[in-house]
Amino acid sequence: MSDSYRVPINLAEKADKLLGQFPTDSWHFSTKDFLLTNQESTWIIAFSGGADSLLALLLVYSAFPEMRDKMIVAHFNHNLRGKESDKDAIFTEEISSRLQLELKLGSAKSIHKTDEATLREQRRNFLKDVMKEARGEVLIQGHNLDDIAETFLWRIARGVGVEGLCAPKPVQKFSHYNFVRPLLSIPRKSIRQSLEKVDIQWREDSSNKDTKYLRNRIRNNTLVQWKIDSDRNLLKGVERTRDLLEEQDHALEQWAKEILKKSSQSKQLRVDVLKHYPRGLIRKVMILWLVNDMNLSSVHQYHIDEILNLLGQEKDFKIDLSDSFTLASNGNIFFKQKKTRKAIQWNLCSLPFNFRVYLPDKYFLTAKKMKLDTELLNMITSGRVDQFQNAYISGENVGTGLFLRKRIKGDRFRPIGAPGSKKVKDWMIDRHWSPEKKVRTPIVVNNSNQILWIPGFPPSGNSAVNSSQSAVIRLTYHKTPTIY
Repeated sequence: MSDSYRVPINLAEKADKLLGQFPTDSWHFSTKDFLLTNQESTWIIAFSGGADSLLALLLVYSAFPEMRDKMIVAHFNHNLRGKESDKDAIFTEEISSRLQLELKLGSAKSIHKTDEATLREQRRNFLKDVMKEARGEVLIQGHNLDDIAETFLWRIARGVGVEGLCAPKPVQKFSHYNFVRPLLSIPRKSIRQSLEKVDIQWREDSSNKDTKYLRNRIRNNTLVQWKIDSDRNLLKGVERTRDLLEEQDHALEQWAKEILKKSSQSKQLRVDVLKHYPRGLIRKVMILWLVNDMNLSSVHQYHIDEILNLLGQEKDFKIDLSDSFTLASNGNIFFKQKKTRKAIQWNLCSLPFNFRVYLPDKYFLTAKKMKLDTELLNMITSGRVDQFQNAYISGENVGTGLFLRKRIKGDRFRPIGAPGSKKVKDWMIDRHWSPEKKVRTPIVVNNSNQILWIPGFPPSGNSAVNSSQSAVIRLTYHKTPTIY
């Protein structure tokens, strides 16, 4: 659409016309019934200003007039596109005003990383905050049928199981929140055509054409060619496949829950019961046990692979699954061991170039000088750096060398993008770091004791890399999962 954001005065009437084009029977079959039976709490509608979320908002508004007083529109501004982002927010305000709906606006406080995962996490945290404040349990999103195909292609390359391939789900429960996506049965093209038909404009996000994002490359290249090469209605086939995968995943989960009841006792898991089942079912049981019974926030599939492989060897083992959680096998029993650690004691030490410095808990840190070319500069300045493991800093403030130490009382730090400095302790609290992580994480300083980098944050603003430099220093902080 154009750069304007004209909103029709009779937007509510046009919403009714759109519902005529897409009655609730045309929505994904599981979403209509869910919304009909979950009208007690507030509904949060995620709205970017784009065509998909706009149609979702208008359809839900028209189909459920009795819920309008309990609907909240939520818009998050990443501040990545300057005036364009601001116009998205203004458009959102006008849409909400025309429909007389409450609006919650969120904005990124700083721009450290612009990778897909970080941006998605920022939006999700904002939406969770809105839901918590409003005591809402239903979040409505505008994912469409093309999104299923994109996600399918995106996840296959990463290596996922049935539960990963049936995303995005029409109704998905996270904790006590429910994400509802009624447009999953509607193609992206139909959404835009329907809005044009009733003369409703939407906002286009120019970053959707940026090829640095994998999803954009899949959407604009791979999926387009897949549709051309297919000898049938590709999207309908993908929709059917997703529904079948979710159906099978649900069946596996129900079976796994029954097995878990038979094999778990007193916070332990009996291996002798488990090992008679197929590998796929054991995987499902292990995930359920670790997440639900052991309260592990997330489970990496490579850890499950390690567990399953070691099961066949019939020997005792221990695997570190998190900073505070060890899974142990003793005979025919799995059990959780909480790591009890004394405060980590280590002093200031030198960080020589091209040499690993090993730290407590099997972490290591390295420093390496690198030539700064255009490709590396673009990667650094675009934010495509995992700040928990890597940092690129200028060599101008290094002085006579690099050093590392633990955090000391009164340390202050200003990472790139921050408006000012504040205590390191406060930065860590803001990110909900555990006491152990606060002590364990090293701080890289120069010979003047100026902080250059803390893993988990961007480098110091005084160490920012720019195009005038011919070389940079790459700092790497890493830990490899260990079996012992």
